[in-house]
Amino acid sequence: MQPIAIIGSPNSTTTFTVDILETARDRALDHAWVIFEVFERFNGKVYRKRALCQLGGIVTRNRWHEDPVIRAVIKHHGALPALSGDSDLISAQLTALGVFLLDDDGRVKRRTTLCTPPPSGTPVFPADALALQDLVHTEPGIFYSGHSPGDGLPVPLTLRDFGRTEEGGFGEAVMMGIFGQTRSGKSIFAAQLLAGFAANPKMGLLVLDPQGEFGRDRFAAGDHRVDFSIKRLLGSLNTPREVILTTTDDVALEGAEAFTEMLRRAGFFHSLGFKGAGKEREASERLAGLLGDLTDTEGKRRPIRDLHPSDLTTLVRELARFADVIYASRPGTTPGEGQRATDVLARFDLDRERLKKVWLQSLAAFRTDGQRVALSQLIQRVLTDRAVVVLSFSQEHGSDAVPHFLLNEILTRLRQVIHRSFHQGQTSNALVVLDEAHLFAGEHASENSDGSRTRSLLAQSVRMTGKYGVGWFFITQTLHDFDKTILRQLQVKIFGQGFKVGADREFVETELGREGFARYCSLPDPKRTGRYTFMVTGPIVALGSLGTPLVIQSFRSSDDLIRSNPHCFGAWVKVNGHPPVTIP
Repeated sequence: MQPIAIIGSPNSTTTFTVDILETARDRALDHAWVIFEVFERFNGKVYRKRALCQLGGIVTRNRWHEDPVIRAVIKHHGALPALSGDSDLISAQLTALGVFLLDDDGRVKRRTTLCTPPPSGTPVFPADALALQDLVHTEPGIFYSGHSPGDGLPVPLTLRDFGRTEEGGFGEAVMMGIFGQTRSGKSIFAAQLLAGFAANPKMGLLVLDPQGEFGRDRFAAGDHRVDFSIKRLLGSLNTPREVILTTTDDVALEGAEAFTEMLRRAGFFHSLGFKGAGKEREASERLAGLLGDLTDTEGKRRPIRDLHPSDLTTLVRELARFADVIYASRPGTTPGEGQRATDVLARFDLDRERLKKVWLQSLAAFRTDGQRVALSQLIQRVLTDRAVVVLSFSQEHGSDAVPHFLLNEILTRLRQVIHRSFHQGQTSNALVVLDEAHLFAGEHASENSDGSRTRSLLAQSVRMTGKYGVGWFFITQTLHDFDKTILRQLQVKIFGQGFKVGADREFVETELGREGFARYCSLPDPKRTGRYTFMVTGPIVALGSLGTPLVIQSFRSSDDLIRSNPHCFGAWVKVNGHPPVTIP
């Protein structure tokens, strides 16, 4: 293989200046991957190291065209023979992605760093698929989720499960976030990453889908340039994974707060005389507390689904006593002794049949005597059976409101099941994906009590579930107003297009560094090119050892992903005759 550049000057241990050779002038160089090798001496021993770098900052200079006299001649005569073009000097900047220590036979032993800058004159060679394979062939969980925009090489990522490291896992849960504006391809790339995680049979996946994009399996709808199906991908794995598609209409809810919220939305408390959002909230919280105190004949707490019609009268009476406290004009009011309690009972007697109907209709969402599955059981399948579940949730049909209370119910049951499994000695190994996360963890989420509780529950979950082997993956459109507690917990950050200006720019520049952000600004616009390009940071970067952001362009079809990962889809490729590529 012939070199395409020579190390020039100045250099450091992470960034290098190179001069492009004449034979490589016509190559696609921007974002291209290259490698070079150096020998370093330490304590009498010689160490052979291989550096993988990415080209950028390409500059062409011609000293004759910079001379004022020559420029005056060019102005009249145009290009000058033997000077214009032939005397161009092309320089570029190399950014080290990873450095690897080699043994005497040239095989990779482990990751390392450069101790001294490479000497000038060191040849730089273009990387190919086999060279990348040699760097990562010993690592578990390798999955190719895209390719390099410069030279089209498949880019390996490390998508392991969260099990023990000696068994090929990360050893702990990984928190991830993918950020990008609308039509930046973030859902497509997230779905491809999910396919990589699903290739680990020991890992469960729970996708919380507020808009139904994953549930309908429709990505980049209306863009004929993209053909992608997560259901097909997961069914084509060597260990096929069935995707359980369900909605909150098919799941039995369980929490008292969710039940009282459904009553409130149906006008139950308003009909009893609790007027105004604040009063309704207080009455709803009081009723939730009363429901939590209900027990059966053995003294055990009764779940919501076991409520009887006769419980309605008893609970309304207790709630009526509390009305005096809610509407008290002075402190020290005794419950049940004021006029408000009498009014509530009178309203209930006058409208008993309708309120009973509202009660039973709300209770139907908590029953398991039909085909509904208890929410806790569905979550348990993810944690224990390692199932792949896509749970779509939304408000009433035609409502544009954000379904905070439904997500609150899901988060509450999720945490309960995780804690219960842990105390029973069961280890969890799962990834929870939240699409459109800005709706629930952004600043606007705190504008009402339900949204504020959602944001708080998410932040607590990210901090607490990691030690139990449950990671989180947030898909969101915003950065500057996203919950900072959650952002600080994310080890993997993936940036799509849309953050070059405005309040988000500062955050992205801080995360990527000055050079990384300059490279981010040079990424192509997917709205014009139809190619979705991202910058990835964190432990899933298989080729990195220096924390340098990695540029990756996602695949645009399921077939491209399958062909690039025959080690994960080998059985399907063999049956369907897809031509393999030279990747393990």
